[in-house]
Amino acid sequence: MTDKTTDTPALKANYESRFFVGNVVSPGDLTGARFDMLKKHFNFLTAENAMKPIHIQAEPGKFTFETADALVNAALEAGFKVHGHTLAWHQQSPEWLNREGIGREEAIENLVTHVKTVATHFRGRVVSWDVLNEAIMDGPLNPEDWRASLRQTPWLKAIGLEHIELLFKTAREADPDAILYYNDYNEDYQDKALAIYHMVKELNEKNPDVMGRPLIDGIGMQGHYLLNTDIKNVQASLELFISLGVEISVTELDVRAGDNHVLTEDQAIRQGVLYAQLFDLCKKYPGKFVRMTLWGLDDASSWRSQQNPLLFDAKLQPKPAFFAALDPDTFLAEHGTVTVKRETLQAEVRRGTPALDANDPLWQELPAIPVNQYLMAWQGAYGNAKMLWDERNLYVNVAVTNAELNRANPTIHEQDSVEIYIDEGNHKILYMQADDGVFRINFANEKTFTPDTIAGGFESAVFVREKAYTVVAKIPFRTIKPAGGTLIGFELQINGASSQGLRQSIAVWNDVSGKSWQNPSGYGILRLV
Repeated sequence: MTDKTTDTPALKANYESRFFVGNVVSPGDLTGARFDMLKKHFNFLTAENAMKPIHIQAEPGKFTFETADALVNAALEAGFKVHGHTLAWHQQSPEWLNREGIGREEAIENLVTHVKTVATHFRGRVVSWDVLNEAIMDGPLNPEDWRASLRQTPWLKAIGLEHIELLFKTAREADPDAILYYNDYNEDYQDKALAIYHMVKELNEKNPDVMGRPLIDGIGMQGHYLLNTDIKNVQASLELFISLGVEISVTELDVRAGDNHVLTEDQAIRQGVLYAQLFDLCKKYPGKFVRMTLWGLDDASSWRSQQNPLLFDAKLQPKPAFFAALDPDTFLAEHGTVTVKRETLQAEVRRGTPALDANDPLWQELPAIPVNQYLMAWQGAYGNAKMLWDERNLYVNVAVTNAELNRANPTIHEQDSVEIYIDEGNHKILYMQADDGVFRINFANEKTFTPDTIAGGFESAVFVREKAYTVVAKIPFRTIKPAGGTLIGFELQINGASSQGLRQSIAVWNDVSGKSWQNPSGYGILRLV
């Protein structure tokens, strides 16, 4: 294979007058070809892991800066600017720092000590910080009420709403020159974007002069996107945030395409189209959009390597996505008519009447469908599912792995649990009807239903192993008489809880809208055979 890495133009050069182009860095990136590529194409670096609380202060009062210092010093020596990630996050923090049930005074002391010590240590070397990461829940019911849209983290429970102001004020006092960001994912979902908008708007109006600036300087849009991400939704959120007068960055960009490390030519072009659209969009807001950071150099080193999300492949060769980002106008002129569409997944379901037993022989020879498309930034529990049917019931077997087996949260969908969505008539409309239902089963076989009236006749059993469990459910048909050839709207969702009892991951079969609970139009399809 011809090495194309040495003769490709520098990505950063095409955007020097518009915005910075960044990437993440880990210790293994600081020498050789990888560092040479970073220096050629990028001018801003973020520590991928080394600055997260779990790596900085794993034990109380014991700050370990060696790895982070090495990264920052190498980056500065090579001429990069450095962004700090992250001062406060409910994930990847040591359990002692913000544990469930922590007292108010201890929580405040832990938070202030950590933020002040870390921001002071890097003062003058880090130009900006993700101060608070991922504090807004997914799918808030009333986005204008940002308080009710907050995740129920230990910080919030122990300190209250004022923990957000305390975080940003502490960071500002520790490093007055650093630009302070709120950072989150799925901000192309308009309900979540609105909740973030109202939070930042209110907090900045309440705190207009914190050492010469409003409390929050910027909003980070992580940008963990799918092939069918709608660029119009990204633009709507971007412009909504810009209207606040804060600076905007895409902080963790990748675009998933293909699976199992396989990327077809068509998928590569479609991936390139979205990259081109994103770079083309962001260059339209000079002075307001300030940084585009890729979350990884190449597919092999990506946290989502199986889905080939980055500009360079596993051999560090540029993909169509690289040339799309380099020159969006040319790429879109050639490929702009490519339709980035999503085909509805379908599965054939054989006839059979199994026992409520994961080891029933009827399950053994069936093909499984994967439930592994993540809707959240975190990759947690996922699984495989099998289905059977008879004249009265649909039978569903979902084998879940990589689960925390946590049910501390009072709400089942925030626990380690499975949700089964059924639209018996496969109507593909935007709202729930009488033939639709949601069945939720956690790993302890506790159940809830929407609506409650569908509970009659439902049965389930759960078989638990270490970090894994299998749900077997019998779901009565309520509105149809099933037969060979019948099509049923069907969706599966696996919720993964964290050790603290917060939902940290959502994996689905087909519907990546995040709206399955209220909108059956995106469900996959079962064909009874």
